[in-house]
Amino acid sequence: MLGVEIDEILQWTGAELVGILDRPISLSGVSTDSRSVAEGELFIALKGEHFDGHAYVDDALARGSCAAVVEKAELNRFTRSDGPLLAVDSGLAALGNIAAGYRARFDIPVIGITGSAGKTTTKEMVATVLEQRYNVLKTVDSENNEIGVPHTLLRLDDHHEAVVLELAARKEGDIHYLCTIAQPTVGVLLNIGTAHLEYFGSVEGVAKAKGELLEYLDESLIALTNADDRVVCQEVQRTKGRLLTFGFQSESTFRGEGLILDQEGCGHFLLNNSMPIDLRIPGKHNAYNALAAAAIGQHLGVDTEAIRSALANFQPFSRRSEVVRLDQVTVVNDTYNANPGSMQAALEMLAEMEGQRKIVLLGDMLELGPSGPQLHAEIGQKAAEVADVVFTTGTLGQHIADGARAAGAERVTHFVEKESVIARLKSTLVADDILLVKASRGLELWHVVEAIS
Repeated sequence: MLGVEIDEILQWTGAELVGILDRPISLSGVSTDSRSVAEGELFIALKGEHFDGHAYVDDALARGSCAAVVEKAELNRFTRSDGPLLAVDSGLAALGNIAAGYRARFDIPVIGITGSAGKTTTKEMVATVLEQRYNVLKTVDSENNEIGVPHTLLRLDDHHEAVVLELAARKEGDIHYLCTIAQPTVGVLLNIGTAHLEYFGSVEGVAKAKGELLEYLDESLIALTNADDRVVCQEVQRTKGRLLTFGFQSESTFRGEGLILDQEGCGHFLLNNSMPIDLRIPGKHNAYNALAAAAIGQHLGVDTEAIRSALANFQPFSRRSEVVRLDQVTVVNDTYNANPGSMQAALEMLAEMEGQRKIVLLGDMLELGPSGPQLHAEIGQKAAEVADVVFTTGTLGQHIADGARAAGAERVTHFVEKESVIARLKSTLVADDILLVKASRGLELWHVVEAIS
């Protein structure tokens, strides 16, 4: 964080100063964690369902914080001598306001990526492509919410030439709010599916929330959307900015031609019938992610050969379509997260891979609300089409097993405990098998992959 004065913080947040500032203060940064606050940083006390940063204001100041942002409703917990304190209505809103004020200093491309599936992988692909020409700041891991996005932006300095952000939503208004903070110059809408139905109620609700990105972008900005996604296409009428599209099936600005998947499921295609793209990450869905990344690279002037090389060398990140070789067995570790769209994509990827037997271990897809059982049963039906052996686990995983059996699968087993799954896999897997492991992060099925490795 560069050269931000405490007076600017007061201006951006509308905070009321409690205590005395006897000299101008230039911040070294912003922290919301008293355990890691550094000398000269501003500490923001956030409140949540299971935490309250106000309990750690004294610790932060003792560690060298130059001041603390606290909520007005909590001022009675402090005295004037505890300060300096900056009193606001909401610590979370103050964090967003500070990040927005700081972001506005930088006249550089900011790419905001949203969608129901593939955000993190696409964010990493876009960053990898842009790094061929620019010094890039990107979202760390999946810090894609109202806390993570501001923290990313507050790491900006004058060496950065582009920013790549992942934007997530759990309720209507979230994407719009993140856009007001990030002020993206390019918005990417990857797809719209059934993720987070517990919060949005329907695919239409998901579309309304994700489409807020398109509404935010004005006439001077760029919207890049998936021309092959039917629901996305219905949302593009909300676009105010310049619309660019990508796709393999429909006419689009950035069109992938001749997509084929090799025996390991990795995509190969031509961009606009001229640029060959060869991937080392499996799955048709990842070919779409790569196409979006290549489109961003071309739009921002990255050299053609540099785009090709960046995508050819891109490796899956841990637990996201990660291919693990265990002696003569291939394991696809896709345990980072799951929703019906990404589960369907993973099974389609498995169908394209070559192996003696295809085995799946599938678990719960969380946050689907009342539609959960039916959506799990539908995944079971798809698994029956693709896999020779279907293993399931988790409470909702039972519906996957039921759906697979109803579709005619004969080798279906549901497990209650991880230890039983691990033992069965160890006794089942033989040379040339392919195993797909996928579920929502809450099931922690990566421990199964680790145990059989």
